[in-house]
Amino acid sequence: MYRFAVLIVAVLACGSLTEALTTNPCTNGAPQPSRVMITGCTEMPCDLIRGSDVAMELDFVAPSAAQTLRYTVVATALGITAPYELPEDRANACNWLSGTSCPISQGEDITSTLSMPVLPIYPLVSLVIQVGVVDQDNNSLTCFAINARVVVA
Repeated sequence: MYRFAVLIVAVLACGSLTEALTTNPCTNGAPQPSRVMITGCTEMPCDLIRGSDVAMELDFVAPSAAQTLRYTVVATALGITAPYELPEDRANACNWLSGTSCPISQGEDITSTLSMPVLPIYPLVSLVIQVGVVDQDNNSLTCFAINARVVVA
């Protein structure tokens, strides 16, 4: 009985680490993903640990066909909004699709992951991050916003 109880606690603990996050809509009005998971974050604000990578997984239905997909990230902190430039290999969302590949079809269920670096030089601030996926013509397929804060480990 004790082993069963330990197993139940372990399963519940693991489940809480991968629980979907309720996100906010982006300012561009793009459709939100049906599911967003951020490792270590089950409610906002999400803690972004300096010197680490933030792993995100999102599910969405493609509102249109696309030849290529690219991640866009915009951060707002201390009243300043600026694009967050991802390394090219991470910005190419086609590299991070699960169960499909580019090009994608309209109505296709898409699961994609993003690993976003949090550099050690970032200040310890609260911020809003918008993460989007755009096609080759810069049309937004999905977008979500989160409240976050940069913290030390």
